[in-house]
Amino acid sequence: MPPAVGNPRFGRLRRHPVLSALAALVILAGLVFGGRWGYGRLFPPSLTCGTGLTATGSPLACAGVNIDSGPFTDHEPARMRELQKQVKAANDTVSGPYISVVLMLDLSPVTDVDTLTYESLYPNIEGALTAVWRANHTAAYGSTPSIKLYLANMGSQYGSWEQTVAQLKKQAGGEHISAVIGLGQSTEQTRHAAAAISAQLHIPVIGSTVTGDSMNLDPGDPAGKKLIPDLFRVSPTNSDSVIAANQYVSTLRPAATSLAVVADSVTGDDYTRTLAEAARTTFKAPNRTVTVLPYSSPGDLSAGSGRQAYLVQQFNLMHANLCQAAPSVVYFAGRGRDLGAFVENWVQGPPCGIAQLHILAGDDASEAIRDKAVLSGIASGRVTVAYTALASPDEWGKECPGSDAKHNYDQFWTAFTGRPDPCTGQPITGDKDAPSLSFDPADLASGQAMLTHDAAVAAISAGRRDAVGLKNPGLETGILHQFYCAQMLPGASGWLSFGSDGSPAGKPTPVVQLGSDGSARTVALTWPDGAPNLSLPQRGGKGAPGC
Repeated sequence: MPPAVGNPRFGRLRRHPVLSALAALVILAGLVFGGRWGYGRLFPPSLTCGTGLTATGSPLACAGVNIDSGPFTDHEPARMRELQKQVKAANDTVSGPYISVVLMLDLSPVTDVDTLTYESLYPNIEGALTAVWRANHTAAYGSTPSIKLYLANMGSQYGSWEQTVAQLKKQAGGEHISAVIGLGQSTEQTRHAAAAISAQLHIPVIGSTVTGDSMNLDPGDPAGKKLIPDLFRVSPTNSDSVIAANQYVSTLRPAATSLAVVADSVTGDDYTRTLAEAARTTFKAPNRTVTVLPYSSPGDLSAGSGRQAYLVQQFNLMHANLCQAAPSVVYFAGRGRDLGAFVENWVQGPPCGIAQLHILAGDDASEAIRDKAVLSGIASGRVTVAYTALASPDEWGKECPGSDAKHNYDQFWTAFTGRPDPCTGQPITGDKDAPSLSFDPADLASGQAMLTHDAAVAAISAGRRDAVGLKNPGLETGILHQFYCAQMLPGASGWLSFGSDGSPAGKPTPVVQLGSDGSARTVALTWPDGAPNLSLPQRGGKGAPGC
């Protein structure tokens, strides 16, 4: 057999180790980058994200600012797609100078991982669309510039907030973004997102349902005292909600002589932490014992992990201690999505001499309005469920003409539903032959449509009063601080007035009772700040916050 003939070029490479190493690196780089390119060509990603969005997370979702109004996931419900189309249609009608408001939430919730659902998200989008429709087609909040609305997704459990803030910064100039609204739940992720927007974009961030007491504190401040300068909210804090709950409990007859606080001790959730802290002290009263029963919800779950089963196990272990406490009232200081596991365990657990357990919860219980376990528990007669809502569609009553606050709500209701004003019987008509909205009044039950509408109203009102806001957007924060006393804004959830820390002043807190059919009925209207705030003050009057 003839000897093997070697390639003389390879022979030279073998005689030069440095050249050999360089050649190997070149070949390896070609394989890596060529492989990546080839893999991407052969196996393209299952989700294509539009302008302003980045595919991220598991399961995969588009995070960022949805400029094209495309899908956030490849399995979005039809109703979510329809709302995105409505957003796009509204934006397409805008011509001439405009500013944009961005509704930023977790818009790709994962079942049994996130403590919110698509069903609970829809009213937020509808409320924002209603505010934009009123701004663009009625005289309710001025006339110029026109307003666009964009949806921004922070991903499941708000885990992609950094990508979303980066996209906000990238799109802010071209789309004239003047404010961010929404934020969603009071968590460490959403607080970091608000702080980053304030530090990097210097535009207002107006929370619609942000209630955690420390949500307006800069997470970068070691002392924990520095405020996030551009953060505002239209909802009362958790401390105010617990004050409202205590006002309600004090009116119960027979008197509540014992109260158990079922407190979630999970880390990173500002809502549950500050709610439990306030409950531990606020409910203390003469002739009333307060027992704290802790549990810990899962802080970080992957898809399919089973949040419900995890919690049922804990509540099962709590059952005997709850029976021992024999409370007149249970205050549930946990997420609304976890209330079903608590109720299910109580109803199906062994009896212990308590014929009916009276449960009172914080505002996040609005997530439980359609929870089958909660509704079945109410139907069984073993529990009653009420919660301190941030807003409720019947909080202003039905009497006509009613208060000025009721008039403001009726105007919102008419625009939201496209139906005649319930007091005057007159329809609301938009200019430019704009078609009316026609959202279902049932979507108002959670109050979230009202609150997101009000957050958008505040953003729009500040933007329209700021002639050079896009050149110096920090001015809008100063304008928002001027909305108090005679400059209060008419909102659906009450008059909008901001304190020096960006929190609302003079807002009511309705107490809502759930029915077994999913109905929500206001049973009391409390005022944690003191006196009712129903009208703009007369000249020289002192009846409104800040006067």
